[in-house]
Amino acid sequence: MQTKIFRKKAVIGILVTLIMLAVAALNAIGIDGPKIKELSLKEAVDLALKNNPDMEIAELGVQKAQVQYDGAKETAGDLSVEDVQTYEYGLLKWVNPKAAEVGLNLAKKSRELTENSLRFSVENAYYNVLKAEKNLQIKRENLKYFQEQLKIAQTAYKIGTKARVDVSLIEAAVASYQALVTDEENKYRAAVMELNRMTGLDLDTPLKLTSTFALEKISGTVKLDETIKLALADNFEIYSVKQDVELKKVQYEVANKFYGGGVTINDTAKIDTKIAEAKVRKQELATTLVVKQSYLSLFTLERMIDWQKKEVEKAQEIARVFALKYEAGLVTSLDVKKATIDLEQSQQNLTETIFKYNLLKSQFKYNLFTTGSGSSGV
Repeated sequence: MQTKIFRKKAVIGILVTLIMLAVAALNAIGIDGPKIKELSLKEAVDLALKNNPDMEIAELGVQKAQVQYDGAKETAGDLSVEDVQTYEYGLLKWVNPKAAEVGLNLAKKSRELTENSLRFSVENAYYNVLKAEKNLQIKRENLKYFQEQLKIAQTAYKIGTKARVDVSLIEAAVASYQALVTDEENKYRAAVMELNRMTGLDLDTPLKLTSTFALEKISGTVKLDETIKLALADNFEIYSVKQDVELKKVQYEVANKFYGGGVTINDTAKIDTKIAEAKVRKQELATTLVVKQSYLSLFTLERMIDWQKKEVEKAQEIARVFALKYEAGLVTSLDVKKATIDLEQSQQNLTETIFKYNLLKSQFKYNLFTTGSGSSGV
């Protein structure tokens, strides 16, 4: 008897333990899945800088370049000037250390560029989630609207004030928007997974973004000349070519030390220096052009947003009026459907333009401007 009682208590104890573990698990992940994570734009950027492997790769690149630079300096230090009697020894004494120094400078610049590019990309991903969330909201609102219209049409059909075709048209619209909602839900999930990937979160972590998808105009605060100056300084291609110019000059000096004019090595080094200098001028002009074009785009997008806001207001009023007319039997379901689709399109246009504007603002924030002859940034 005691054995049976003991076994019964043991079973009850195990069950209680399992129930407590289950409750703890539910508290940890939520009844319907993983716990929702609230995330601001700043928090998303900070997580990415901490967790994204691109930053680790860039940092390791700097460490590797530092090792190579130290090695080249050590080798050069072992050679006295008197030992350098040939061009080959000149390379070891002066050119190789300079080349390693350039490599280190480029690695550091690349790390800086990687950080700014990552910040920009995270903002892009964050805004993309907000855009997908807004488009999903629009589709759901329109689905709800057509579902309400369907109830009205079904009631009117029963009392004989609406034809069966009206009901069928709205039924088709409801089915269409149910599919569109599913599509937007999938786009939203994909956008969330991309942001999670960039920030180092589990891909399936549900997010609640706390920064708003809003419009803050900056065209009046951007100083064009200063922006161009910063963009030229931050442009990786310009920087790398300038570093190459410095290296080519050292190569030419060493070649000139051991070879006179007319010798291939000497003449080639001199020409390479001129080519590198010409590349700098070319890229500076291209970058300046892109900055000025982007500056004009700020104003264009701001005007478009002002206009599209009015278009949304107009479309909302038209849709409201057509809904009332439909209830009164003055218009058909096709009229209502067209007014609703027009409203949806105007809302999506506004959302897309604000999205583009926010991205352009981020480009100015991080001085990331892509040119046709090369890119600096993303």
